[in-house]
Amino acid sequence: MIDLLRDHKVLICCGTGGVGKTSISASLGVLAARNGLKTLVLTIDPAQRLAQSLGIEKAPGGDVAVSAQAGLSAAMVDARLEFDQFVLGALDKGIAKGLFDNRLYQQLVSNLSGSQEFTSLARLLQSHRSGHYDLIILDTPPTQNAVDFLRAPERLYALFQDSVVGWFANPEADEGWIKRTFHHGTRLVTGALESVTGSTFIQELRDFFGHVAHLKDRIAKISQDVSTLIHSEDCGFILVTGFDETKLRESLEFQQDLQNEKLRLRAVVVNRWFPEWTQGERSWPESWQGNPDFQVLKSLHTQFADYFKQRQVVFDKLHDQLGVSVPVIKLPDFKNSVQGLDDLGRMATVLEEKWRSK
Repeated sequence: MIDLLRDHKVLICCGTGGVGKTSISASLGVLAARNGLKTLVLTIDPAQRLAQSLGIEKAPGGDVAVSAQAGLSAAMVDARLEFDQFVLGALDKGIAKGLFDNRLYQQLVSNLSGSQEFTSLARLLQSHRSGHYDLIILDTPPTQNAVDFLRAPERLYALFQDSVVGWFANPEADEGWIKRTFHHGTRLVTGALESVTGSTFIQELRDFFGHVAHLKDRIAKISQDVSTLIHSEDCGFILVTGFDETKLRESLEFQQDLQNEKLRLRAVVVNRWFPEWTQGERSWPESWQGNPDFQVLKSLHTQFADYFKQRQVVFDKLHDQLGVSVPVIKLPDFKNSVQGLDDLGRMATVLEEKWRSK
């Protein structure tokens, strides 16, 4: 696994919600830093204890050096903050202020479809260009479809392109009379709506799209640059899934999405594979055999072990369908939840051990 970390500048952990992407992303960061790589983990919404362990619970947006692990930094991507900074970097300060003051912008920027994904990828691009890190690991937002995440910049650009913005934006001086007539007609319609509703919403809508018109070229450029980065040999994907039939079937769809997009899948991590107590053989003292309480516990143990064997059969079938040559790492369901840096270090050790045994 060390070679995997050293051979890439960017690793993107993807998968549906609830499979442990954040913990695995952070543990990979610990493993990389242990092996001398200056590493940044970009995460979206970590659990509070994990955020505290990484030192980012009170510092959204900025890179924070993890004091207990040399070479490791972490950052929590704040969609609103990142989008505001993107606007400031793309627009004149006066235009940016007008957009920030717009109530429609204030409501939509954190909830707009694709905004969280866009800001995550824009932040990844910025960190990569900084040259400060040997490796950047991105923990992606929960999504049911890998393409929804990967195409977020394109979708956001499509929203702000001429066909939509043109309805509301002011005409340019050099536009032809047909476009100027179209804009004039739009203003008449929106003005009528505003007089009927007695609301300032229509004016705010016009102002919003008028300001946003200045962003579309910048969004298009980021979309292109992100696509170039994630399709390069410097970038690899790690698919994280859970050990139940639904999650495994979702992983098949993810794998197909990545293949269709010609993106490099480097590993599959099946998290919470078996409880730790199911691994290995168990021998019981002969003196326990006559204890009725022990017999009850032994029966329960056998039932649970059989249940996990059945799940193994389901996995084997789906793994055959996956049909990929990348390593599949099976992590146990640890006795304690992964919360602190010590837990991340333990998970990193198990990840490395499982990889070596492949």
